[in-house]
Amino acid sequence: MNPSVARHDTPDRGDKHRFLFHAEDSLLLVTGIQERICAAAEPEYRETCLKNSYILTRSAMSLHLPIIVSEQLPERMGKTIETFDGLLTDQPRIEKLMFSCWREGEIRAAIKGQSCKTVIIAGLEAHVCILQTVMDLLCNGYHPVVAMDAVCSRSAYHRQAALEAMAQAGAVLYPTESIVFMLMNTADTPLFDSTLDLLGWDIPPYTYPPKVA
Repeated sequence: MNPSVARHDTPDRGDKHRFLFHAEDSLLLVTGIQERICAAAEPEYRETCLKNSYILTRSAMSLHLPIIVSEQLPERMGKTIETFDGLLTDQPRIEKLMFSCWREGEIRAAIKGQSCKTVIIAGLEAHVCILQTVMDLLCNGYHPVVAMDAVCSRSAYHRQAALEAMAQAGAVLYPTESIVFMLMNTADTPLFDSTLDLLGWDIPPYTYPPKVA
């Protein structure tokens, strides 16, 4: 079944606020973007996941969102890959044993310490750490937003099954670009142009009627 952005049931009118979020009440959780985990990820989707995770992280930094970075058993799974390691120089790496980030005390304290209810999530693996983290966040009153094109697993089946389960449970699933523009909120900012460049929006002017060759 193709994963849906929204849940399959119709949420109550009062529940719809979780589909909207704001930069001042959001944090970014980046997990598992590590050498050995990335090497084992589905090759057809790995670069898409990493590219969009990078875009999301750069945008979060520009918007001054709190960023939490976690690593699963780095001595065995490797450190955060070089591209992100160079980008996230000011963010400490929080090591974890638990698959769910929420169940690791230091990460849970970092999330709770930010007073943000929206937790935007990117990284690996979708069907293990991200899935369990999302379920725990939902159970504890948070609004997880999964960047559906910035998460990955070892197979498309695992990734798609996890996305479907998270959507059914109540998480919001949006593409990276939707998340970035919702956080940015307005085009009336210098950040808008730099974001277009980051997203690769090289669009020529539109003329009407179109020229006929």
